[in-house]
Amino acid sequence: MPVLANSLPERLDAVICGGGPAGATAAIVLARAGHKVALFEREHFPRFHIGESLLPENVPLFARLGVLQKIESAGFQKKFGARFYHQGTERKRLVRFARSIDSSRPLAFQVKRAEFDKLMLDHARECGAMVFEGARVEDALWEGGTATGVRVRLEGEAAPREIPAAVVFDATGRDALFSRKLGGRTRDPRLDRSSAFAHYDRFERAEGPEGGDIIILTTPDGWWWLIPLSDGSVSVGVVMPSKRFKERSGSVTDLFESSLAATPEVAALLGGAKRTTDVHAIADYSYRTAETHGDGFCLLGDAACFLDPVFSSGVLLAMVSAELQASAAARALSKRGAVTRRDFSPGDKVMRRGIGKFRKYVHGFYEPPLLETFYTKAPNEWIERGVTYVLAGGVFFPSLRARLLDAVFHGFVRLTAFRQRRNGCGEFARAAGH
Repeated sequence: MPVLANSLPERLDAVICGGGPAGATAAIVLARAGHKVALFEREHFPRFHIGESLLPENVPLFARLGVLQKIESAGFQKKFGARFYHQGTERKRLVRFARSIDSSRPLAFQVKRAEFDKLMLDHARECGAMVFEGARVEDALWEGGTATGVRVRLEGEAAPREIPAAVVFDATGRDALFSRKLGGRTRDPRLDRSSAFAHYDRFERAEGPEGGDIIILTTPDGWWWLIPLSDGSVSVGVVMPSKRFKERSGSVTDLFESSLAATPEVAALLGGAKRTTDVHAIADYSYRTAETHGDGFCLLGDAACFLDPVFSSGVLLAMVSAELQASAAARALSKRGAVTRRDFSPGDKVMRRGIGKFRKYVHGFYEPPLLETFYTKAPNEWIERGVTYVLAGGVFFPSLRARLLDAVFHGFVRLTAFRQRRNGCGEFARAAGH
C-alpha cells in the first residue's frame, strides 16, 4: 500500500535517496533499530536492472537483515560457482565456492533484479520504513558542509517539499546525486571499459549444479558474461575498451550483435535463442567519489564507487556499505540524535579495504601476468582455496590465513611477470598486444 505524503513526520531520523539494494538495506537496518526513516525512489518497482549475479558473502548478510527466507522462497537460481574460459584456447578455471577456505558458504544466487530489488524494498516497508516510489529527490539541504535533509518532489505534487532529517544517505547508484557537490567522480584509467547487455530466452546450460554457474569468457581486450536465471533465460553482456564503444559505427545494438558474431563460443551457447530485451549500455564503467561521507550524510554503493563487475562484486559492495554505515548511523542517532563524519569513518575504512582487494584482482585481470596465473593450475590446493575465498566475496574481514594465501597468489603473479619479461611475451601478452 502506498505511503501517504501527509504521514511524514515533521522531522525524520534518516532519509534514503534510492531504493536499490543499498538503499533498501540501509532502510531495513535503520527501521529495525527503531528510527524514523523515509526512502525516496524515483522509479516504480519492479523495473529492469543489470547486475544479476550475487556472491556467497551476500547470504549471511541476507540472514542478518531477516530476508534470507524470502530470498530462498522466491525461487532464484542457485549459484555454486563460476566457470572462466579464454577465447580461442583450451584455458579454463572452474570455481567452486565450497572449495573456499570458508566452506560454510557454498552458494549464492542469480537474480532477476526487477524481482530481487522489489523483494528487498518490500521487506524495508515491512520493517517499518516509509517508502515513496515515483519521488524525485532534487538535492540535499545543506547548512555549510552538513546535510540537514532533502528537497523532494513527491508523485502527484506540483511543487517540491523540504524534509528535514538527521542524516541523509545517497543510494542513487550511478546517478550519484551528491557527487557534484563533493567534487565529482574520478574515473579509473586502468579500467576504461564500457558494456552492452541484454536478456535471451535460453542458452546451452551445463547439467546439474554447474548449470547455475556464471560463465565468464575472457577475450584479448575484454570479456563476456552469461548469467543463467531460474526461468531458463540468461543475461548476456560484453565488456570492451571504451574507445571501441565510443568509436563504433552504428547503434549499440549493432555493436553488441557484431561482437557476438565475432565470438563463436558465446554464439554457440546461445544457439537459436531469442533476445527478449533491448540492448542496454553502460559507458565508462569504473569510478570513485573522493568524499563519500561527512556530517549528516553518506554515499552508499554505486553512488560512492563502481568497480568493473568481472567478479560480480556490485550488489555485495552496495549492501555491505549500506549495512555498515546505516548501523553506524543507527548507533549515533540512539546516543545523541546526530551523525557526524567520525561516525562513518570506521565503515569507510572497511569499504576501502574491501574495494581495494577486489580492485587489485580486477586490475590484474586485464594484465597478462595475473590472467596467465589465474588460468594455470595452482601448485597447492590452498592457494586455489584462498583465491576462491576472494572470489566468493571474502574481502572485508579476511583471516590471517586468507591474507597469507592472497599474498602467495600475487607472488606467483609477480613471478609470471618476471618470466614473461625474461622469455618474451607469453600467450596472454601476445593476445593483448603487450
